[in-house]
Amino acid sequence: MSAVNNYEKAYLPSRITAVRIANGYLQERIYHGSNQRIIFEHGIHVFNVAKIAENIARQTGKLNPDIAYVLGLLHDIGRIKDETVTKVPHSIEGYNYLRKIGFPDAAPICITHNFIDPDIKAEDFPTYDEKSFAFARGFLKKVRYNDYDRLIQLADLFSRGKEILSIRQRLDKNKQFYHIKNLSYEDKAFNLRDYFNRKYNLDVEQIVADTFNMHKHAHKSDDRAVFLILPPAPNLINARKRSII
Repeated sequence: MSAVNNYEKAYLPSRITAVRIANGYLQERIYHGSNQRIIFEHGIHVFNVAKIAENIARQTGKLNPDIAYVLGLLHDIGRIKDETVTKVPHSIEGYNYLRKIGFPDAAPICITHNFIDPDIKAEDFPTYDEKSFAFARGFLKKVRYNDYDRLIQLADLFSRGKEILSIRQRLDKNKQFYHIKNLSYEDKAFNLRDYFNRKYNLDVEQIVADTFNMHKHAHKSDDRAVFLILPPAPNLINARKRSII
């Protein structure tokens, strides 16, 4: 039987703790010699995904914006290590990392955000070695997505590096970068957008546009500033689980 990730009943980090965790892993990458510009752009991506998810959640009137924001900040935590060096996909690295630091209830988002369709095929994920693919496939067979999993997948589609893109622009950029044309993936991406539009009577692309017009002249003390200057949370390994509910 499949299990549903019930984030609303889970113990998750608070917003400020999630910001500290995210900031900490970016600082960790810089400390170990990663290109600062690339890491900075990735930090903006993580923040953007969190804000998109938060604002869409708020507009649904059903989903918890704080949960959406926290999951958005943590979805790429597996990039604490360079997967081109470790050969471990960031989805699995992140899943293991969040469990290690005391937030196992948040860990599934690291894997689910990467797969719009949980019925994955090895040929669609050539960067996954046999062991990693087997783990991801086995995990996804046991889990049923809820709308938070789908929301982070959707928010991730609108952000690439420091850019905010339409889904069409993002898919076209992926083709240029990966030299692939996966029409099946395109259909799934647009179906995901349409799912939220229909279920919650939204225009998610307009929500995204409004989100970043709203933040164009944001005050210095907004979440973006906090995200970039906070020191990492102390003693993360021993961090107590805190509920944001």
